[in-house]
Amino acid sequence: MKIGKNRIAVLIGKDGETKKEIEKRLGVKINLDSKSGDCEILPKLDDPNYMPLNVYTAQKVVNAINRGFNPIKALKLLEDNYEFESFNLLQLLGKSDKRIKRVKGRIIGRNGEMRKAIEKYAESFLSVYGKTASIIADYENLQIARKAVSMLINGIPHHVVLRFLEDKYNEKKKEQFKKFYKPEF
Repeated sequence: MKIGKNRIAVLIGKDGETKKEIEKRLGVKINLDSKSGDCEILPKLDDPNYMPLNVYTAQKVVNAINRGFNPIKALKLLEDNYEFESFNLLQLLGKSDKRIKRVKGRIIGRNGEMRKAIEKYAESFLSVYGKTASIIADYENLQIARKAVSMLINGIPHHVVLRFLEDKYNEKKKEQFKKFYKPEF
């Protein structure tokens, strides 16, 4: 896989901490060429932390860092219930830079308010970087965040998207409340 020139330093981290953390926790070896950005993830079969799916998990973490997430948020993907999804705006919208810029602005919102709303109500992390919009969340919340971002890409007004997010959030809270305070007779 290729890593963007300005994300290589983030992937490596201060004194190589981020790269070492990923390697240690997943039992993999990350070979990174800092000149070209080529990245290869290999299994370390003798490592006690190695499991067969760890190479795939490491690829997701590296890809999340490459898509603009900070390493702390990207390392959330090490938890079993967290998932990563990326929308390629170039494929969805075509090559028009003007159109891509407008949709990125819609997803972020004025002063980042739409992005904050998606992160709050969908309990997720959102990154708009380059020509992509990416989400890290647990599976249930990923569905909500994905729907909200696709609504924004399709041009649905912000107030409608906010209403959708608030409704879904309130539904979730009601379900949690019912589970928590279920009377036993």
